[in-house]
Amino acid sequence: MTQTHTLKSAFRDAMASCAAGVHVITTDGAAGRYGITMTAVTSVTDTPPTIMLCINSEAAIIPILSANRDLCINTLSDGQQDIAEHFAGMTNLSPEERFEYHIWHRGQTGQLEVEGALAHLHGSIVSHSQVGTHYVFFVELNEIKVNEAHPPALLYFRRRFRSLD
Repeated sequence: MTQTHTLKSAFRDAMASCAAGVHVITTDGAAGRYGITMTAVTSVTDTPPTIMLCINSEAAIIPILSANRDLCINTLSDGQQDIAEHFAGMTNLSPEERFEYHIWHRGQTGQLEVEGALAHLHGSIVSHSQVGTHYVFFVELNEIKVNEAHPPALLYFRRRFRSLD
């Protein structure tokens, strides 16, 4: 085994040991509609409210997201594991069919938000760069909705979905 492979495997195992919230990123616009399940979603600053997304450069959403620029980060609750699985490609649904199995609403900028999520964070990409195998997108938020019912969160930990109850 090469040193690079050892470090890559160790890094992946270490990151799998970090519990992370589960999000479905949706975008809809001139380049089309698409969604992807993600855990690499991090707050950057609250002035202005900015989120960072790290997405594999081979992901099908990259050209669509880059062209549309607007998106919604749907933070999933523990009852929404099926949504996470659909948008992670763990089911046999096509990218378009994934949107047919859930109830969707639109935010002020027309981006899709899944009903029942913990939060909907709408924004626009303000900058991006490529780091290794991933694109890093900085998204400035322009609309935020928080679920007042406060259901438990859906987490991803040690390569499995879990509930934070």
